[in-house]
Amino acid sequence: MTPRAPASVLASMAFTLCTALAATASRAADPAPGDLVLLDPFAQATRGFAACPEIKPPYVTLERMHIIAHERAERGTTCALEGRCEPGGAYKRDPEINERVRAAIAAERKFADTSVWITTTRKFVTLQGCVRTKAERRSLVAFVTKLPGVERVLDDLAVGAPH
Repeated sequence: MTPRAPASVLASMAFTLCTALAATASRAADPAPGDLVLLDPFAQATRGFAACPEIKPPYVTLERMHIIAHERAERGTTCALEGRCEPGGAYKRDPEINERVRAAIAAERKFADTSVWITTTRKFVTLQGCVRTKAERRSLVAFVTKLPGVERVLDDLAVGAPH
């Protein structure tokens, strides 16, 4: 039998998650045109590949934000019931993970000729942008995979500049 968290712990976690989502949405960035919000941490780590097109932040509409908040609350409740996440939910550490990944990539000289953007959601780090070779791509993904707090790396990098 799997132990279950007490109802008071679950209620506290749900409240914390909703509060965190609301705070993240309101402080993530200045509102973009059309009342768009940025739910997940997003940053550029390197800018050494001038031909790489800029990656735009993953803004969502207010309507979409409400749908995502509901999905995240459900996911957080399941995570808590199964004992797989810490109080505060699976998204709690995303800002610090995103900054750690950004800083680590920026500090690593071998990635200086890349242009890479990072988004972190539920400890899943998405890499976007451009690298020069397939070997550099593999090296970057392996490097990020080993960083503390990163649960999974989603590779959306282009080799060379997209046309």
